[in-house]
Amino acid sequence: MIIRQTAIISSIFFILTSSLALSAEPASYNYKKLQQLANEFVQQQVTQPDNGRVEVVVNSLDPRMAPKLCSSAPAVSFARNSGLESYTTVEIQCTTGNQPWRTYVPVRIYQYQEVWSAAVPMSPGHLISDSDIRIAEIDINQVRANTFTDKALLVGARVKRRISAGDAIEARDTCLVCEGETVTIVATNKSLRITASGKALGDGLQGESVAVRNVRSNKSLEAVVTGLNEVTVNL
Repeated sequence: MIIRQTAIISSIFFILTSSLALSAEPASYNYKKLQQLANEFVQQQVTQPDNGRVEVVVNSLDPRMAPKLCSSAPAVSFARNSGLESYTTVEIQCTTGNQPWRTYVPVRIYQYQEVWSAAVPMSPGHLISDSDIRIAEIDINQVRANTFTDKALLVGARVKRRISAGDAIEARDTCLVCEGETVTIVATNKSLRITASGKALGDGLQGESVAVRNVRSNKSLEAVVTGLNEVTVNL
């Protein structure tokens, strides 16, 4: 009976010590797992653009890389001087165990958004119509200037710079009121509407504020763009 109890205790002790040994065994991270860690980290950091989507592409690590061991979850962060840029680098490191290690994973971030682009080539002076533009998905990280998601801001605007078919239309490419052009200044209140001739001192799109000079008085004022070559000021 004593022998049997001793055997049972020995078996339990063996199972417990085996479980502890297994739980203490470090996890292995091959190149695929490291790429997955980098992808999951960046996905958690990025914000979806309005009416858009994000695509994260992790550069392939060398498949010949020897698997790395770590007894705890590796720390994942952006590398120094890296962040949510188009091209970034993720740092993965293990600080536990006898052989700490660090790996860097290059990542490409695409932020796609639907914006209005040119359906046909357009030259300076052209007035944009419905048929001139179409919706296209672009990587907004590759566009330096503001683009358009509101069609109403574009139709009727004048092209300032040559735009190729397929190009996203940028704010610097167009204007409803263009610098140096003659404009109509509308001064209005609830019961009165007065117009005067003026000259635009800057470029402006629908709803934007722009400086103009009254040709008759030679005085400058701020007015709101309300149409092609038209600005309005409240009396």
